Amino acid sequence: MRKRYSIEKAEWSETKEKDYEQECRDIVFKFNDEFVQRDGVIYLNRKNGQTVVIEPLNQKTLWYETWLTIKDIYSA
Repeated sequence: MRKRYSIEKAEWSETKEKDYEQECRDIVFKFNDEFVQRDGVIYLNRKNGQTVVIEPLNQKTLWYETWLTIKDIYSA
C-alpha cells in the first residue's frame, strides 16, 4: 500500500513556519530584545541582561514552539 503524501500540506506547513518566525521577530523587536538561532536552539537575549534558552522538541515546528514560548514570556 502506498503512503499518502500531500505536497500542499508540506508547502502550507513551511509557509506557516515562516509566518511564526516573522511573528517571533516582530514581538521580540517590539520589546527591543533580540534572539539568536544556533544549532536548533533559540537564545532570547533580553535588554535586562537575562538570556532565555528556548529548545523546541521538534525541529519541524521550531518556530511554532518558539512563538508559543515567546508569546508566554511577553504576555506575563
